[in-house]
Amino acid sequence: MKSVPPMMKLLQRPLSLLFSASFSTVPPIPSPSLTFLQSVLTQIKHLSANPKHYPSLTTLDSLLTNTHMLNPATSLIIIDYLTQINKLSRAKTLISHLNSSGTVSQPFLYSLLFNFLLKDSPINHIESLWADICGSVKRLNFSFSDYVILVCKFGELSEVKDVYNRIFMDGGSCCLERQSYVALSAALCSLNEGFLAKNVVNEMYDKGVVVDNWTYFSMFKCFCRNGDFDEADLALRKLVKNGFVVDICVYGSWIDGLCKSGKYREADKLFRKLLKRGSVKKFGEEKKVLKEGRRAIFQLNCEGVVPELMAYECYFRALCNAMKLDDAEVLLKKMMSGRALPEICVYGSFIKALFRSGRDEDAMKFFEVQRKKGLVRVDEIVTYVIMGLCENGKSDDALRWFDDILTVNGFVNGSYVCNIILGGYWKHDGVSKAELFFERWRLNEGRYGKLDVTSYTIMFNGYCSGNDVPKAVMVFEEMLKRKMAVNGALYERLIRLLCDCGQANEAFRYFNDMIENGHLVFCKRWRTLFQSVFSIEGHRVLIGC
Repeated sequence: MKSVPPMMKLLQRPLSLLFSASFSTVPPIPSPSLTFLQSVLTQIKHLSANPKHYPSLTTLDSLLTNTHMLNPATSLIIIDYLTQINKLSRAKTLISHLNSSGTVSQPFLYSLLFNFLLKDSPINHIESLWADICGSVKRLNFSFSDYVILVCKFGELSEVKDVYNRIFMDGGSCCLERQSYVALSAALCSLNEGFLAKNVVNEMYDKGVVVDNWTYFSMFKCFCRNGDFDEADLALRKLVKNGFVVDICVYGSWIDGLCKSGKYREADKLFRKLLKRGSVKKFGEEKKVLKEGRRAIFQLNCEGVVPELMAYECYFRALCNAMKLDDAEVLLKKMMSGRALPEICVYGSFIKALFRSGRDEDAMKFFEVQRKKGLVRVDEIVTYVIMGLCENGKSDDALRWFDDILTVNGFVNGSYVCNIILGGYWKHDGVSKAELFFERWRLNEGRYGKLDVTSYTIMFNGYCSGNDVPKAVMVFEEMLKRKMAVNGALYERLIRLLCDCGQANEAFRYFNDMIENGHLVFCKRWRTLFQSVFSIEGHRVLIGC
């Protein structure tokens, strides 16, 4: 007897038995959509064991003629399972139906091809089928290059890597539009995957695609953050060769990377080189010929290029980020002994570092000293104090500081500060204090500032963390009512909560809304969203692996 594949074991129980009784002693009745879905998946389960089982094929085809039951959410799940048992023509028919219905976005449709129907196929096969399904007009409006940019902008690391792997699947035979390569390289750098980004840049070079200096600069910053100074040096040499303006952004990235890696002697050496005053040269006046065997950044003539205050500021922030507070304090005193006034972010970096090291009293004393000097805006510098207090579980103290400063000086952006306090209450004090502060804020919007989308998002996430389904749903619906920007992340959080608490009907309804409103682009995410619903005997089951 043929064994049942693990991916199909989840279908061995009726869907109604997958609900928990979190809110009722009587399991809720599955919605028509879920009942229909269970009927289809039951036939797919049979076919996974016997692909040529005629009765199951006949029943499956009969069920799929009920197009009124094939909403986007149902169709997505069925398409995934059909491709797993290699029933590709039926999956393609469902995708064509979704395209004709006009209820889903082009990126969503493209994701179905990329992730399910042609998950192991090269790019040109995807583009060919895309043109076949959508027609030549829509094909011109959206392509793989557009999909790459979308993934790079909104995707997670695994999704960006999926695109990367597909591009290099067949030796990189498909040539993309230049902006897609640039976006992919930038996304990989932002995710600290510098070597993958370097492969993309090499691919661009091999195909004759122009690699601009900002792409090399993104790689440079990535390698500095990761402490890979050999690769950062190579990227810098390319920038210098291309005549890139080497300014404080370059020097600051290198110094920050050195401090992060514990190479304080080298960082100090570069800082003192920046302080040397010489004849001021125009940026890009001449291309420096760099020798091998010595770091390029130490061969550059930076005398007079970077203003002295900027050099102090970038080194100071790097020391603060590395928690070298004693050295930072000495440097700050030297900086403030001059005539120029440091930027507010410099004070903020020191205050944040003091709080992170547990020196709350020192942070507040530092604030009071600066407050008495009157050289910086009180509302700007106290925001860092409030932020540190909230991070360390002292939101009541933060609120008192906020009220005191508000009474005397006022705040340019009170809503921003109140959101920090609200988040602090949720993180350390729980629902009661968070609700009390939210209500207090609601009654004092004229004084505190307007409640905004961030405020409601903090409340929503707080209720989700506490598994309070009714209140989470209430806040979510209030955001929709107020026409606030509800993104895919909020939908995903709500759907997971509803599934975990046995509210599969509601979860499925919101999932369908999420797709129709264009907030689900990456189709494989449905597997993680509904993993607590599609389970067996209390154990998680990997779907489609």
